[in-house]
Amino acid sequence: MECGYCQFGVVPVENSTEGVISYTLDRFLTSPLKICGEVEIRVHQNLMGHVTSLAEITEVFSHQQSLAQCRQWLAKHLPHARHTAVDSNAEAARLASINKHTAAIAGMIAAEVYNLTIIEKNIEDEPNNTTRFIIIGQQSPSPTGNDKTSLVVSTGNQPGALHKILEPFAKFGIGMVHIESRPSRQGLWDYVFFIDIEGHSEDKGVAQALDTVKDCVKMFKLLGSYPKAVL
Repeated sequence: MECGYCQFGVVPVENSTEGVISYTLDRFLTSPLKICGEVEIRVHQNLMGHVTSLAEITEVFSHQQSLAQCRQWLAKHLPHARHTAVDSNAEAARLASINKHTAAIAGMIAAEVYNLTIIEKNIEDEPNNTTRFIIIGQQSPSPTGNDKTSLVVSTGNQPGALHKILEPFAKFGIGMVHIESRPSRQGLWDYVFFIDIEGHSEDKGVAQALDTVKDCVKMFKLLGSYPKAVL
């Protein structure tokens, strides 16, 4: 994306069961890319492999998020199997396709690509398991009237700093959707705050609130304004 090979990318940012995807947030601290949109998708996790019974499985591959989303099911049905986190569910399926007595947790398409048998469907612990994905790119969408704005700020270690950030949103009647703190990687115990608010940065109230926030923080980065997701 940053090299210009494609116009848009889609990355996971938050799961309803396991919370935020820290790696995605951290990338925004240095990336010039903007958030152009979002989509929420119900995620079903499936156990797949070449084995015919659970008793044959000695190791389960999957992304750490998927393993976490199936934690209870795995403890109940595969207490004897080792759980190994890999970079992606696609990689998990590939490994299960070439390693005997192993299985992968992934989506249905992965089973088709790697010619794996679905051993158990929908093994996620929460039936409403949903992941929020964001669309990233260079564009800045125009206001639609049903938008969300994301930003990241750093206040430094000072009394009342968080209050100073949030107070302008209340003053201008802007609803806050989400706030998440992450290590800034600039100093020991120094943090940044990722914030999602309602509205578009071009809306008058939002623009006024953002201008006020800029004046009371040591670092401010607008990550983008984009249409809200519809599940």
